[in-house]
Amino acid sequence: MIHLDPEQVRAARKGDRAALASVVQSLQLPVYGLAMRMLAHPADAEDATQEILIKIITHLGTIREDGAAGGWALKVASRHLVGMRKRSRVEAMRMSFKDFGDDLESGLADPDGSPDNAITAIAIEEIKIGCTLAMLTCLNRSLRIAYVLGDIFEMSDSEAAEVLEISAAAYRQRLSRARQEVTRFVKTSCGVVSKSAACRCEKRLTAAQDCGRISLGAPAFGLAALATDIPKLRRKIRRLEEGRRAATLMRSNPAFPTNVGDLIMEVMK
Repeated sequence: MIHLDPEQVRAARKGDRAALASVVQSLQLPVYGLAMRMLAHPADAEDATQEILIKIITHLGTIREDGAAGGWALKVASRHLVGMRKRSRVEAMRMSFKDFGDDLESGLADPDGSPDNAITAIAIEEIKIGCTLAMLTCLNRSLRIAYVLGDIFEMSDSEAAEVLEISAAAYRQRLSRARQEVTRFVKTSCGVVSKSAACRCEKRLTAAQDCGRISLGAPAFGLAALATDIPKLRRKIRRLEEGRRAATLMRSNPAFPTNVGDLIMEVMK
């Protein structure tokens, strides 16, 4: 998931500032993407990403093999995100899957604006993104990181087990449990995955606006382009085998943009 140029890593370890900036540039998006899926809130994910990047920068000299720096960085990031004492704002809500399902079913209504309107379409995409991120926080952190690495970032059992520093058997057990919980929830509560589920992204728009979770014209996830075609996405996911639908839904989120690494390099001047 994280790939670093061994030559840049080697040069950065020797004090080359330009090489260090390149390493940080390569790290900031994958680390932030992992943090977003673990913490489900942009500001909290940026704070965690900054802490992780500083840890990586300050311990870069301890790496034994420059070619293994990407895997080491992912270990650092995963260990930090699982072990954080502070909960993110979404984690602090301590939602169970039942609580979250009940919340989704409350306040469903047809949107005032047309889903084809660009601003409304982006808001609907934001709802899908926020929902899938919040859904992950219903898992405890150990199960969540296993699910993110395995089903969202599609790492093999051995790769993910190496990152989490556990046996492959233990990892498979965690991933299996996480998959079961996520799949059970989306089958009953997510209209993108299941026709029988009441919740639809577009029907959550009014409630999401009323409680301040989204603001039309001010996307929180850095969506600069027109949102994914929700009906098209729904059809695509439903054509998949049942066991693959939840993971495909999670992977449909765009890359989350951030410049936190650039800010760190500015501070270090």
